Amino acid sequence: MSFRARLLLCAVLPTTLFVIALGVSLWGLARTQSEFDRYIGTEQATANGLTEMYAQGLQMGQALRNIVLDPANKKAYDNFTAAEAAYRQAQSEVSKLATGNDLGAVMRDLGRLRELQASQQEQILRS
Repeated sequence: MSFRARLLLCAVLPTTLFVIALGVSLWGLARTQSEFDRYIGTEQATANGLTEMYAQGLQMGQALRNIVLDPANKKAYDNFTAAEAAYRQAQSEVSKLATGNDLGAVMRDLGRLRELQASQQEQILRS
């Protein structure tokens, strides 16, 4: 092998390896980005929605307590209505995200339990 061929080999081989490594790293970066987008769009949105449902459930309970303590307090009724609407909105969003996975069945059960709770809360509000 001539000196010129060896010199060319020493230049081409590292360049080829660098181009391959660059391609693999760009593919990995693109894959990581798509996985992160999926995570933010589904997993994190689901966690945020569940947290919102929890917060609004607590808010409904607090408003219901205020109604029981002072039935003339119109602000308590407004707070209860607003919390209930926000809870339903969050529940709807989480249910859409949960369709097709294990959380979907849990959300259906939770929906049934929420309807039972709502009927009990309605009885309290009427009395």
